[in-house]
Amino acid sequence: MLSANHKDSKGKILLKADGLERKFGGLTAVANFSFELCDGEILGLIGPNGAGKSTTFNLISGFIPPTSGKLSFLGQDISGKNATYISRMGLVRTFQHDSLLSDMSVADNIIIATTHRLKSTAARQEKMRETAKQTGLEDYLDVTAGSLPHGLQRMLSIAIALAAEPKVLCLDEPLTGLQGVEVGAALDLFEMIRSELGITILLVEHNMRAVMRICDRILVLNHGRLLAAGTPEEVSQNELVIEAYLGHKK
Repeated sequence: MLSANHKDSKGKILLKADGLERKFGGLTAVANFSFELCDGEILGLIGPNGAGKSTTFNLISGFIPPTSGKLSFLGQDISGKNATYISRMGLVRTFQHDSLLSDMSVADNIIIATTHRLKSTAARQEKMRETAKQTGLEDYLDVTAGSLPHGLQRMLSIAIALAAEPKVLCLDEPLTGLQGVEVGAALDLFEMIRSELGITILLVEHNMRAVMRICDRILVLNHGRLLAAGTPEEVSQNELVIEAYLGHKK
């Protein structure tokens, strides 16, 4: 049986799925999907359109419940728990389409994300400024979120997630619409989030060059099932993956 477990990892398992399945009527969007996400890694989740990536993210983050299977976070069964419960445990996600409060300032968008964990106004302000600096937004604090360029809106989405102090950060296609320099800056940010902040990352992304550069391991979904799992090198050379997603080598 194909395994998505990280056998060589010395980090503890933070997130684990066992036989995760989700059906919508007669359609099975995710079928018998199992994997482990270990402390300190960047794990990529890729696959063609309709492969089940978004459904998997929604299952993991509590936006939809699984039809069957088990999902564990920090050793606790979170199967069917709602998104608020899961995010407060420390599993926080971003979205494909920026979910910003467009009419509010950058600073206020970030501050709102701190309110669950930080009670004092001073602590929230400090966390906001720290997070803004980490994401390159310190010069835009008074700018209305909706008026930011697309690349900075992407950074703000990540800043909002970081301000909630996650243990695991789930990034849903964070590089969409970014240009070369912006992509490089985003990848540097992801590495900083892992190495300096100690946050583990689960990444869904279509930019294969970026995925191959930043991820320790990659899981490939196709038609809701795990097609392949391994290091970037292993996945890029897998004939099934090449045929289903990456395209034939020339």
